[in-house]
Amino acid sequence: MGVLLSSCGYVPSASFAQKALGDSVFVKLNVNLPNPENSVELKDEFNKIIISRFQNKIANADESDSIITIDIDKITDTHIAVSSDAFATYYRVSVFTTYTYDDKKGNKRSVSGSGYFDYNISLDNPLTTHNNRYYAINQAFLQTIDRFVAMMAYEGQYR
Repeated sequence: MGVLLSSCGYVPSASFAQKALGDSVFVKLNVNLPNPENSVELKDEFNKIIISRFQNKIANADESDSIITIDIDKITDTHIAVSSDAFATYYRVSVFTTYTYDDKKGNKRSVSGSGYFDYNISLDNPLTTHNNRYYAINQAFLQTIDRFVAMMAYEGQYR
């Protein structure tokens, strides 16, 4: 009696991304001066994703297989709702980023992306408004990271 084994052919996207990036990555951030706290948070979040999703190591620039440079091009706030007294009460923050990766094989690619997230303001407490905006920017950054992750998985399929 024989046993027949078959598989569905599923390959995790991390393995494709690892083909594109190599085993170790250095992340360089060009800080957005109007939003330095969010910039640092973006780099920290990106480093976590390199480790958890790509299953790569974070390394120094000299020792890495590839370098990813993050540029925060622009952060904008647009009001999307107003109160009956004509005060803006809800805003949409939009972030625009460019991710450039450069590997030791001489491949260089840039990916621009954007993300958005809505937040409310407090007319009574400016600290609440600040915290809501800070959170919204970080959520919008996560959307741009997800687009980069998807692009790296796609690139890795053809290497």
